[in-house]
Amino acid sequence: MTRNILCFLGILILVSSCVNNNPPRTELEFNKVIVNNLFTRFPGTLRVTSNHILLQNPFNKDAFLQMYDRLTGEEVLNAGTLGKGPGEWNNPDISNVINDRVAIYDAYLKQVTFITVNTMLNISNPDLAQKIDTDISKFVFFDDSQYIVANWKETQPFEFFSNGELFPCGQYPIKEIVKNTADSFQGNIQVHSQKGLLVYATFDNPYIALYQIKKNELMLIWENQFKPPQYSIAEGQLRWGKEQPDGVSDIAFTKDYIVCLVKDFKSETNGRDVRTAPKAIYVFDYDGQLIQIFDLPVHSVRLASDAETNIFYSVALEPDYRIIEYNLSLKGL
Repeated sequence: MTRNILCFLGILILVSSCVNNNPPRTELEFNKVIVNNLFTRFPGTLRVTSNHILLQNPFNKDAFLQMYDRLTGEEVLNAGTLGKGPGEWNNPDISNVINDRVAIYDAYLKQVTFITVNTMLNISNPDLAQKIDTDISKFVFFDDSQYIVANWKETQPFEFFSNGELFPCGQYPIKEIVKNTADSFQGNIQVHSQKGLLVYATFDNPYIALYQIKKNELMLIWENQFKPPQYSIAEGQLRWGKEQPDGVSDIAFTKDYIVCLVKDFKSETNGRDVRTAPKAIYVFDYDGQLIQIFDLPVHSVRLASDAETNIFYSVALEPDYRIIEYNLSLKGL
């Protein structure tokens, strides 16, 4: 494509979603501090099991995985070695949790380990790893034979692996063809195993989409471009505009809501650079409506929940890294 295509303030036509431009906005106080001081240079992925909280610690080469008791905050596990030797991990991350079963995937080694909380101390066992013949940016699973990998290829963002077969699936928020999809559309994916849902939200664009998981495909239910994007496309390369709103930093399913951590400058105009982390929670219902915006009392960098209640957790960074519990049910949504 040789000529410039200017798409400033382009507004997507959304599927089965009516955008609420003026949802109520209020403050959300936290329930309690679960872990008061996290010993990490920067926290990685946060996940929740029925009784524990898992945290990836990407810069701790001797123990990249911590596990805490959800009630007491006591650390009950510190394990996992980074390296290139036998039984070591190169670039690990935590996937989703189903029935206290966790997937730990390694994008560099292209392999995944499925493990229960009760056997978590054996995560360095290389015999547990399964090789995956594709690039991995994000990984979510339903069982050992069905999982979805996000690798942001030019045509579609995801690959659905079902019983050894691969099915490309999903779609991007910008419908025009672009070449730099990996740079433009990376984001988070999460699954709700009980409801058979997958949610996708982008880092650099305020966009969220919900899919129904079918036998060998994902069916789009709705998508919501909850702030208008600013972008241009030149010679197949998408560039976001200077005033492009930030996207979704992290995302979690609760019992009744989809919770997004969004950098919203209405509440983030002061502080040092490290304080530019998000401080706003955007709450969507399962029909795609943006129903509430909450201003958190502290800046946060990670979200997690178990989808059984309307409780969610965040990693906050004031004054030190802490794990904090919030309860949306107390707000009477």
